[in-house]
Amino acid sequence: MRVVFLVLIVSLLFAENFKEYKNNRLKEFYYYQINLQKAYNEYKEELNKEFEKYKKELSKYWKIPELSTKKKLVEYSKDKKVRKKIDYERGIVKIDVIAKSKKEAKQKIKLALIKLSSQTAKEAFDENPVLSKITKKIRQKYKNKVAISSPSNELVIGDIFFKKKPTLKEANKFANKAIKKKLVIKNSKLPKSKIYSISIRFPSNFVLIKAKTYKSDVFKRANEFSLTPSLIYAIIHTESYYNPLARSYIPAFGLMQIVPQTAGKDAYKMLYKEEKILSPDYLYNAHNNILIGSAYLHKIYYHYFKRIKNPLSRLYCTIAAYNTGVGNVACAFNSKERDFKGRVVCKRKRGDYSIKKALPIINSMSSKEVYEYLINNLRYDEARSYLKKVSLRYILYLHSIKSKKI
Repeated sequence: MRVVFLVLIVSLLFAENFKEYKNNRLKEFYYYQINLQKAYNEYKEELNKEFEKYKKELSKYWKIPELSTKKKLVEYSKDKKVRKKIDYERGIVKIDVIAKSKKEAKQKIKLALIKLSSQTAKEAFDENPVLSKITKKIRQKYKNKVAISSPSNELVIGDIFFKKKPTLKEANKFANKAIKKKLVIKNSKLPKSKIYSISIRFPSNFVLIKAKTYKSDVFKRANEFSLTPSLIYAIIHTESYYNPLARSYIPAFGLMQIVPQTAGKDAYKMLYKEEKILSPDYLYNAHNNILIGSAYLHKIYYHYFKRIKNPLSRLYCTIAAYNTGVGNVACAFNSKERDFKGRVVCKRKRGDYSIKKALPIINSMSSKEVYEYLINNLRYDEARSYLKKVSLRYILYLHSIKSKKI
């Protein structure tokens, strides 16, 4: 009897200790989540603040101080008088220089093109005064909360024009040919100066050239996450047009436009069982970016939408969700309410964002009907356009891979 009593006492003590341990762990997790969210918000605020500050500095020299976007990489020299713009979507490199004479302008353009010919994504990142500064701040301030990496070394445009890193002789020849073009001359904000510009078109097959640059990573992650390489390629193409330093206002970073606070957070946790801030340098590493983006696609397709029976219907929903979120895809099927512009109105309290609620509707449709329904009912125009573009490019990349163009 005494033994039973002792066992009971020990069991109760153990239960109380375990309960206390569990509560403490939950508190730790809760505070970690709050601190992480706070860090994300500060990080975003700091990034926006620094870019606005940089734009003000640039406005002393340029009427319109352009910055990098999803599909355009924009760089300035240290003195801010040379601007390099790489428009990956239009397939154009443009060099603008502020100079006092045509001779000075041609010399500056030549030097800019020689440097750009062999520049890597890492070098471009390191020379960006905002991104490099913010990365250092994030690492110092949040330390163990930040996933540390370094941008990758793929060429910014060198692979497009030379297929590999050019020699100095090749880069010099390329630049000399370019400066023979007629310069476009405009007025400058600076006294006794003009803006001199030249534009160079990419080769017509530049998209396939860039696709080959990332072939190893794309095929590796497609195999690892049971995806088709054509899906990953179509997402990269639509999100960034292969701009290695793509950045949107959200902010989202890199080839697959990873938003650190949402997709990045979910995918990183799925892969490494912990939550970290994915800073720009981490996401400007192409290996990391394609890994995180592919993992997130896997989670959408095989977890959130796993009960959609038709594989093609599930693919369409996955593509749309990558852009607009899983909840907004569910809402397109669940909500019958529209605003004065005809857009879907989503309300959490009536369960519009519920995937479970949307499943019977999706499964009652053919894949063609699901596609058409999403095109007509997704909440945002951007998401509708995104679904069209990715779906078309998915097929084009299937053909390119099958015909061994990639």
